[in-house]
Amino acid sequence: MLLAATAASLFASVLGAVWLLHPADSFFHAKQTATLIAALTSGDTATRVFLITALGALATGAASLSGALGRRGTMAGAALLTLVLGAGFGSSATLTSAGYLLALCMPLLLVGLLVQVIRRYPAARWTFGVPALVLLAGAAVLGREALGNLATTFVAQLAGQGANLFGPLLLLLLALLWAAVTIRCARGTEFVARATSWVTRHRRVFTLIAACGPLPYALARLTWFTPWPIFGGDAAADPATRIWGITLSSGAWLGAVLTMGLLRPWGENFPRWVPWLAGRPVPVMAAALPAGAVAAMLCFTAVPLLVQAAASERSFLMALVFPCWLWGPALALAAWGYVGHRRITGPSGIIRTPAPSPHSGS
Repeated sequence: MLLAATAASLFASVLGAVWLLHPADSFFHAKQTATLIAALTSGDTATRVFLITALGALATGAASLSGALGRRGTMAGAALLTLVLGAGFGSSATLTSAGYLLALCMPLLLVGLLVQVIRRYPAARWTFGVPALVLLAGAAVLGREALGNLATTFVAQLAGQGANLFGPLLLLLLALLWAAVTIRCARGTEFVARATSWVTRHRRVFTLIAACGPLPYALARLTWFTPWPIFGGDAAADPATRIWGITLSSGAWLGAVLTMGLLRPWGENFPRWVPWLAGRPVPVMAAALPAGAVAAMLCFTAVPLLVQAAASERSFLMALVFPCWLWGPALALAAWGYVGHRRITGPSGIIRTPAPSPHSGS
């Protein structure tokens, strides 16, 4: 992990130097993707700070790999880099990019889910699976013109905003890698052990709060089908925009369902409709890593989003529809509690009990 963080820091250093030499290409000059540092200073200053941070990360990684910093030094440096990269360079564009990429995948995920329902659940095959698949296909045929307009518009925007999508994802990846280094260095300490025990005991509350996090956004997008669209304006009346809105909403609903998987049995053992993996234990990191990454993204987005909301006339509504300030920490604690719970139950979900002492009967 340290090697990956160092390599990513090297790439970021080169990219930061290119942005400094060619300011017009810098991610920080895009107003719609302004980070907290760029908003407080300027695009040029943010580019310089980013380059300095990337070079500092590269130096930290090199010193840690050589053993010069030691465990505590590496942990302190990684934590500082995570804070600067996450809070200082966090952007609402990060959440937007991730949400749009997930929304693009939702139609394929939905079709795949319906196919598996038809294959694996005979009782629901004709009552739900086939009718839902036919309904989906019919909707695609009837709305082919709106879908075509949506695809054309989105591809054009993607081509024009490619750098603005790449920039926030790069910053997120860099912050995540250094956050992972921090966690690896902190593992095994007495403080972390006590904290893990407490978080595991309260994981149900954290998970339920986290599962409610995406629901305000999901419901807001569904208002585009009513006369009172939230954050839609006049564009919400366009059929293509409404289709895109329901796609974004479905991604948020998926996030809520997957979060509940941190509590449910199918979050510990794959359900029978999952191809090739049915009945097998879910690897702990297969659930914890995505949840932790999303939690970090939400936490990094919270501060700039609140700053953006404060400057808006509908600041309270924005803070309610995008509750990253609550959703992110709750999801992080939920993922932490999931890891602690799985360590207690073991890979199969069965609670571990201490082995009897060989002298217990004597």
